[in-house]
Amino acid sequence: MTVVSGTYFSKILNRKKHFTAVLPNEPKDTDRGSLTLLHGVQGDDTDWICHVDLESLSDQYGIAFLCPSAENSFYTDHANGDQFGEALGVEFYDKVHDLFSLTRTRAVNGIAGLSMGGYGALRLGFKYHNQFSYIGAFSPALIFYKRHRNDPVFKKVFSLGLEGTENDVNMLFDRLTDDERPEIRLACGDRDPLNHYTQELYHFLKERHADVQYVQNDGFHDFTLWKQDLIRFLKQHFEKEQEEL
Repeated sequence: MTVVSGTYFSKILNRKKHFTAVLPNEPKDTDRGSLTLLHGVQGDDTDWICHVDLESLSDQYGIAFLCPSAENSFYTDHANGDQFGEALGVEFYDKVHDLFSLTRTRAVNGIAGLSMGGYGALRLGFKYHNQFSYIGAFSPALIFYKRHRNDPVFKKVFSLGLEGTENDVNMLFDRLTDDERPEIRLACGDRDPLNHYTQELYHFLKERHADVQYVQNDGFHDFTLWKQDLIRFLKQHFEKEQEEL
Protein backbone atom coordinates (compact mmCIF):
# COMPACT_ATOMS: atom_id res chain seq x y z
CA MET A 1 0.00 0.00 0.00
CA THR A 2 1.22 3.49 -0.87
CA VAL A 3 -0.21 6.76 0.45
CA VAL A 4 0.39 9.85 -1.67
CA SER A 5 -0.24 13.40 -0.46
CA GLY A 6 0.01 15.68 -3.46
CA THR A 7 -0.82 18.98 -5.10
CA TYR A 8 -1.77 19.82 -8.66
CA PHE A 9 -2.69 23.04 -10.41
CA SER A 10 -6.33 23.22 -11.43
CA LYS A 11 -6.66 25.18 -14.65
CA ILE A 12 -10.43 25.27 -14.20
CA LEU A 13 -10.28 26.78 -10.70
CA ASN A 14 -7.04 28.69 -11.39
CA ARG A 15 -5.38 27.58 -8.16
CA LYS A 16 -3.50 24.73 -6.56
CA LYS A 17 -5.55 21.86 -5.17
CA HIS A 18 -4.49 19.19 -2.73
CA PHE A 19 -5.35 15.50 -2.88
CA THR A 20 -4.70 12.24 -1.06
CA ALA A 21 -4.41 8.91 -2.85
CA VAL A 22 -4.10 5.39 -1.46
CA LEU A 23 -2.73 2.80 -3.88
CA PRO A 24 -2.65 -0.96 -3.32
CA ASN A 25 0.67 -2.78 -3.24
CA GLU A 26 -0.67 -5.73 -5.19
CA PRO A 27 -3.73 -5.01 -7.32
CA LYS A 28 -6.02 -8.03 -7.59
CA ASP A 29 -5.78 -7.64 -11.35
CA THR A 30 -4.78 -4.93 -13.79
CA ASP A 31 -8.33 -3.58 -14.15
CA ARG A 32 -9.47 -3.30 -10.52
CA GLY A 33 -9.95 0.44 -10.81
CA SER A 34 -10.53 3.12 -8.21
CA LEU A 35 -13.01 4.70 -5.86
CA THR A 36 -13.14 8.49 -5.64
CA LEU A 37 -14.03 9.49 -2.07
CA LEU A 38 -15.59 12.90 -1.41
CA HIS A 39 -15.54 14.77 1.91
CA GLY A 40 -18.19 16.90 3.60
CA VAL A 41 -18.54 20.56 4.63
CA GLN A 42 -15.52 21.92 6.54
CA GLY A 43 -13.55 18.85 5.48
CA ASP A 44 -10.70 18.18 3.09
CA ASP A 45 -8.93 15.38 1.26
CA THR A 46 -7.56 13.88 4.50
CA ASP A 47 -10.92 13.24 6.19
CA TRP A 48 -11.43 9.70 4.93
CA ILE A 49 -7.91 8.46 5.62
CA CYS A 50 -7.96 10.01 9.12
CA HIS A 51 -11.12 8.13 10.10
CA VAL A 52 -10.99 4.91 8.06
CA ASP A 53 -8.20 2.40 7.47
CA LEU A 54 -8.09 2.99 3.73
CA GLU A 55 -4.67 1.37 3.48
CA SER A 56 -6.00 -2.04 4.56
CA LEU A 57 -9.11 -1.70 2.40
CA SER A 58 -6.99 -0.76 -0.61
CA ASP A 59 -4.88 -3.89 -0.28
CA GLN A 60 -7.89 -6.06 0.57
CA TYR A 61 -9.79 -5.11 -2.58
CA GLY A 62 -6.88 -4.12 -4.79
CA ILE A 63 -8.28 -0.69 -5.63
CA ALA A 64 -7.05 2.88 -5.39
CA PHE A 65 -8.80 5.48 -3.25
CA LEU A 66 -8.70 9.00 -4.68
CA CYS A 67 -9.60 11.87 -2.35
CA PRO A 68 -9.81 15.44 -3.69
CA SER A 69 -10.12 18.65 -1.71
CA ALA A 70 -13.33 20.43 -2.65
CA GLU A 71 -13.63 23.24 -0.10
CA ASN A 72 -17.32 23.87 0.76
CA SER A 73 -18.28 23.75 -2.91
CA PHE A 74 -20.99 21.05 -2.86
CA TYR A 75 -19.28 19.76 -6.01
CA THR A 76 -21.34 22.15 -8.15
CA ASP A 77 -20.49 24.79 -10.71
CA HIS A 78 -20.93 28.32 -9.35
CA ALA A 79 -22.17 31.47 -11.04
CA ASN A 80 -18.97 33.32 -10.03
CA GLY A 81 -16.95 31.07 -12.35
CA ASP A 82 -15.74 28.49 -9.82
CA GLN A 83 -16.60 25.35 -11.78
CA PHE A 84 -16.09 22.83 -8.99
CA GLY A 85 -18.29 20.23 -10.64
CA GLU A 86 -16.16 20.11 -13.76
CA ALA A 87 -12.91 20.60 -11.83
CA LEU A 88 -13.53 17.57 -9.62
CA GLY A 89 -15.70 15.45 -11.90
CA VAL A 90 -13.45 15.72 -14.95
CA GLU A 91 -10.14 17.50 -14.30
CA PHE A 92 -9.26 15.75 -11.03
CA TYR A 93 -10.35 12.39 -12.44
CA ASP A 94 -8.12 12.86 -15.49
CA LYS A 95 -5.14 14.14 -13.47
CA VAL A 96 -4.94 11.28 -10.99
CA HIS A 97 -5.77 8.54 -13.47
CA ASP A 98 -2.96 9.75 -15.70
CA LEU A 99 -0.55 10.28 -12.79
CA PHE A 100 -0.98 6.77 -11.39
CA SER A 101 -1.67 5.01 -14.71
CA LEU A 102 -5.09 3.85 -13.51
CA THR A 103 -7.59 2.23 -15.81
CA ARG A 104 -10.46 4.40 -17.05
CA THR A 105 -12.71 1.42 -17.63
CA ARG A 106 -16.11 2.57 -16.35
CA ALA A 107 -17.06 -0.82 -14.97
CA VAL A 108 -14.33 -0.71 -12.31
CA ASN A 109 -14.45 2.95 -11.29
CA GLY A 110 -16.81 4.28 -8.63
CA ILE A 111 -17.49 7.37 -6.55
CA ALA A 112 -18.71 7.75 -2.97
CA GLY A 113 -18.98 10.43 -0.33
CA LEU A 114 -20.40 11.57 2.98
CA SER A 115 -22.86 14.40 3.64
CA MET A 116 -21.94 17.15 1.14
CA GLY A 117 -19.80 14.53 -0.55
CA GLY A 118 -22.75 12.11 -0.64
CA TYR A 119 -24.70 14.66 -2.64
CA GLY A 120 -21.57 15.27 -4.72
CA ALA A 121 -21.17 11.56 -5.45
CA LEU A 122 -24.73 11.43 -6.78
CA ARG A 123 -24.38 14.62 -8.80
CA LEU A 124 -21.00 13.78 -10.33
CA GLY A 125 -21.82 10.08 -10.67
CA PHE A 126 -24.96 10.82 -12.68
CA LYS A 127 -23.55 13.74 -14.66
CA TYR A 128 -20.30 11.99 -15.56
CA HIS A 129 -21.89 8.58 -15.91
CA ASN A 130 -19.34 7.56 -18.54
CA GLN A 131 -16.71 7.43 -15.78
CA PHE A 132 -18.47 5.81 -12.80
CA SER A 133 -20.41 2.54 -12.65
CA TYR A 134 -21.20 2.52 -8.93
CA ILE A 135 -22.08 5.21 -6.39
CA GLY A 136 -22.16 5.32 -2.60
CA ALA A 137 -24.03 8.21 -0.97
CA PHE A 138 -23.75 8.23 2.82
CA SER A 139 -26.01 10.73 4.62
CA PRO A 140 -26.24 12.69 1.37
CA ALA A 141 -26.81 16.42 1.88
CA LEU A 142 -29.98 16.76 -0.18
CA ILE A 143 -30.62 20.23 1.22
CA PHE A 144 -32.87 22.00 -1.27
CA TYR A 145 -35.30 22.32 1.65
CA LYS A 146 -32.98 25.04 3.04
CA ARG A 147 -33.74 27.38 0.14
CA HIS A 148 -35.65 29.86 2.30
CA ARG A 149 -32.83 30.32 4.80
CA ASN A 150 -30.55 33.29 4.31
CA ASP A 151 -27.44 31.14 3.98
CA PRO A 152 -24.69 32.68 1.82
CA VAL A 153 -23.01 29.31 1.24
CA PHE A 154 -26.27 27.78 -0.02
CA LYS A 155 -26.82 30.75 -2.33
CA LYS A 156 -23.31 30.43 -3.73
CA VAL A 157 -23.14 26.69 -4.31
CA PHE A 158 -26.62 26.53 -5.85
CA SER A 159 -26.35 29.86 -7.67
CA LEU A 160 -27.03 28.14 -11.01
CA GLY A 161 -30.35 26.75 -9.83
CA LEU A 162 -32.15 23.99 -7.96
CA GLU A 163 -34.89 21.75 -9.43
CA GLY A 164 -34.69 21.26 -13.16
CA THR A 165 -31.00 22.18 -13.35
CA GLU A 166 -27.80 20.14 -13.27
CA ASN A 167 -27.84 20.49 -9.47
CA ASP A 168 -30.99 18.35 -9.38
CA VAL A 169 -29.90 14.72 -8.94
CA ASN A 170 -33.39 13.46 -9.79
CA MET A 171 -33.30 15.23 -13.14
CA LEU A 172 -29.77 14.01 -13.81
CA PHE A 173 -30.83 10.42 -13.16
CA ASP A 174 -33.87 10.73 -15.42
CA ARG A 175 -31.59 11.72 -18.30
CA LEU A 176 -29.71 8.43 -18.14
CA THR A 177 -30.39 5.53 -20.46
CA ASP A 178 -30.61 2.02 -19.01
CA ASP A 179 -27.01 1.31 -20.03
CA GLU A 180 -25.77 4.51 -18.40
CA ARG A 181 -27.38 3.85 -15.01
CA PRO A 182 -24.95 3.10 -12.17
CA GLU A 183 -25.32 0.87 -9.13
CA ILE A 184 -26.49 3.15 -6.28
CA ARG A 185 -26.11 2.52 -2.55
CA LEU A 186 -27.67 4.93 -0.04
CA ALA A 187 -27.30 5.04 3.75
CA CYS A 188 -28.34 7.43 6.51
CA GLY A 189 -28.76 7.55 10.27
CA ASP A 190 -32.27 7.24 11.69
CA ARG A 191 -31.74 10.39 13.81
CA ASP A 192 -30.31 12.44 10.96
CA PRO A 193 -32.64 15.15 9.55
CA LEU A 194 -31.34 14.12 6.11
CA ASN A 195 -32.81 10.62 6.52
CA HIS A 196 -36.24 11.77 5.32
CA TYR A 197 -34.76 13.19 2.10
CA THR A 198 -32.55 10.15 1.59
CA GLN A 199 -35.63 7.93 1.79
CA GLU A 200 -37.45 10.18 -0.67
CA LEU A 201 -34.60 9.75 -3.14
CA TYR A 202 -34.58 5.99 -2.57
CA HIS A 203 -38.30 5.72 -3.39
CA PHE A 204 -37.84 7.97 -6.44
CA LEU A 205 -35.11 5.65 -7.74
CA LYS A 206 -37.04 2.47 -6.90
CA GLU A 207 -40.04 3.74 -8.87
CA ARG A 208 -37.71 4.02 -11.86
CA HIS A 209 -36.39 0.47 -11.34
CA ALA A 210 -32.88 1.64 -10.54
CA ASP A 211 -30.25 -0.69 -9.10
CA VAL A 212 -30.51 0.95 -5.67
CA GLN A 213 -30.33 -0.14 -2.04
CA TYR A 214 -30.94 1.86 1.12
CA VAL A 215 -29.65 1.16 4.63
CA GLN A 216 -31.01 3.03 7.65
CA ASN A 217 -28.39 3.13 10.36
CA ASP A 218 -28.86 3.59 14.09
CA GLY A 219 -27.30 6.99 14.67
CA PHE A 220 -26.95 10.61 13.63
CA HIS A 221 -24.43 12.19 11.24
CA ASP A 222 -20.80 11.25 11.88
CA PHE A 223 -17.91 8.94 11.04
CA THR A 224 -19.09 6.19 13.37
CA LEU A 225 -21.70 5.58 10.63
CA TRP A 226 -19.71 6.56 7.54
CA LYS A 227 -16.84 4.22 8.34
CA GLN A 228 -19.21 1.26 8.46
CA ASP A 229 -21.08 2.55 5.40
CA LEU A 230 -17.88 2.47 3.34
CA ILE A 231 -16.84 -0.97 4.58
CA ARG A 232 -20.30 -2.40 3.83
CA PHE A 233 -20.43 -0.63 0.45
CA LEU A 234 -17.14 -2.15 -0.68
CA LYS A 235 -17.99 -5.61 0.63
CA GLN A 236 -21.35 -5.67 -1.15
CA HIS A 237 -19.95 -4.30 -4.40
CA PHE A 238 -17.08 -6.75 -4.67
CA GLU A 239 -19.17 -9.71 -3.54
CA LYS A 240 -21.64 -8.86 -6.30
CA GLU A 241 -18.77 -8.53 -8.76
CA GLN A 242 -17.56 -12.03 -7.87
CA GLU A 243 -21.05 -13.48 -8.26
CA GLU A 244 -21.26 -12.05 -11.76
CA LEU A 245 -17.94 -13.55 -12.89
